[in-house]
Amino acid sequence: MKKRISVLVALVAILGTLLAVFTGCAGNRENTLRIANWGEYMSEETYNGFVEWYKEKTGEDVTVDYKEFDTNENLYTWIATKHDDYDLICPSDYMLQRMIKEDLLLELDAETKEVLNAKINPTVINMVKGSYDPDFKYTMPYVWGTLGIMFNTSSDGQAGLQNELDTYSSWTAFWNDSTLDSDGNGKAFMKNSVRDAYTVAMLYAKREQLKTASNNYTDYSTTEYQNLLKQIFAEANDETVQIAKTNLLAQKKYVMNYEVDSGKDDMLLDTNKGYFGLFWSCDAGYVMSDESANAKRLYYTVPIEGGNVWVDGFAISKYAKNTKAANYFIQYLCEKEVGYDCMDYVGSTTAVAESAEQYKADLLANEEFFGGAPKTKNLIFSIIPDPETYYQAFLNEEVDYIGSLPAQHSGDLDGDPNYSFVEALGTNRTYVTVNFQDEIFGQKVVRQAMAMGLD
Repeated sequence: MKKRISVLVALVAILGTLLAVFTGCAGNRENTLRIANWGEYMSEETYNGFVEWYKEKTGEDVTVDYKEFDTNENLYTWIATKHDDYDLICPSDYMLQRMIKEDLLLELDAETKEVLNAKINPTVINMVKGSYDPDFKYTMPYVWGTLGIMFNTSSDGQAGLQNELDTYSSWTAFWNDSTLDSDGNGKAFMKNSVRDAYTVAMLYAKREQLKTASNNYTDYSTTEYQNLLKQIFAEANDETVQIAKTNLLAQKKYVMNYEVDSGKDDMLLDTNKGYFGLFWSCDAGYVMSDESANAKRLYYTVPIEGGNVWVDGFAISKYAKNTKAANYFIQYLCEKEVGYDCMDYVGSTTAVAESAEQYKADLLANEEFFGGAPKTKNLIFSIIPDPETYYQAFLNEEVDYIGSLPAQHSGDLDGDPNYSFVEALGTNRTYVTVNFQDEIFGQKVVRQAMAMGLD
């Protein structure tokens, strides 16, 4: 009996200790802000800078517990299934829409909503209201951008691909035999994301309709084109899913890797694993802003068929334990300097109007540039795939410069004093392909003679 009493006393003592430990954790939790965000989506200096800002605003101490996630679906599992008590989360627009519908987010407080309406770009607010947060009361749009193709202009090692913007200015690039390497291997990075893979497959499937609706990609404002694009993004049924499935299965031979976050590093490091891929503009901007030589060879474009504009936004989880600090953090992100730093770090446009305007101003002509002040203040690049269309745009003074004249118009402007011609070495290569299986060209001496004969 004495032993049993001793054991019970010991258990009571242990339980008391555990209770004290758990109570202590709960107390610390009140002074902790837990944030779940995408990888490489905010600098350590930015989220740690909130500690001092919060102290100045409230007189209270706070600790930031910052964790990264890799997919919207994983984040959804943390909140919806595991009920993790993150205070702030940063899903994409479609996931925000789902979480609002499933009552997984808390409404922002009145002061925060007032700050957002004053600081966020009105265009972005209207985009959010029309897409996933109609009353603009659950979310803060953080950054926004596009979905497109990033490619390396010089590392593929296969003649005919390098510097060929035309190849990558269409979603057909992901179903194009010319993007295979010499061994027939795929060299594309494809997103391991249901939504993005489905979107690309359907844009590819509807490419001819999109071309017609946009008058051969010259007018994207037509009602027919806009409705078709909205239908692609909003509609998903058994028929469209089967179409997407068929296209994605056909696409497999062209894909080197299905990834979420690693592809941009492979492109930057120039590992020769892949030449191009499907990337969000934020990831493209992030790696292209690197100062390495490899980054200078990367290029990003939105294909001519069109694409979607995405928004990633912060929201307060239903299971948040520190809603006060969460609301203050959203207000902190609306500070001009903070929004600017976030845009600079992420590589996508901030939704904070003042920050974006300042960033744009800093990208204009720098009068103190070491090589002398630029001769022009702004450069506007227009991608016009059709040669006849861009030639007419040039004649109509819609553009001031074209890289070359279409072959059918060669010589048309010779002697015209209104136009200037500048000759320079081009970046494209012309090559001769030899069939080694041929009886004549299979001989090494014949190929050597050809090489020596070419100037």
